[in-house]
Amino acid sequence: MSKEILDYISSQRICVLAVEMMDGAPHAATVHFAHQDDPLMFFFETDKRYKKSEPLFGKQETRASIVIGSNEANMKTFQMDGIARLIKDSEADLYENVYHGKFPEKLGKSVGENYVCFLFVPNWWRFTDWTKPEGKLILTSTDKTK
Repeated sequence: MSKEILDYISSQRICVLAVEMMDGAPHAATVHFAHQDDPLMFFFETDKRYKKSEPLFGKQETRASIVIGSNEANMKTFQMDGIARLIKDSEADLYENVYHGKFPEKLGKSVGENYVCFLFVPNWWRFTDWTKPEGKLILTSTDKTK
């Protein structure tokens, strides 16, 4: 993945996350995210009483999609499909370093029985940049020339 894409992801704080609910219906929510570059993974926290948590507790992993960049003034967007799942005990330190490294102000909130941390691993992505002088640039994970 190019430095341009990774820099774009790093410059953003929110995304729209859509998860597949237990009945197969989609549910989307705007959420804060943090990520690591290699391997590319996205980290989130929420309250287990929120709707987006239901499939995380209903199955080991759920299909999900993310869109970063929905501000028309920015003229860039990054879309992904993949899986979402709860953080494993062995990933707790990684989660803390990555997520609270980006959002240290959330440390005090990240406690209690309703606190849930989870991750998303993409298996497909597409980056679109409309700001290029030569026209719209589209890069995808299936584009072997990029």
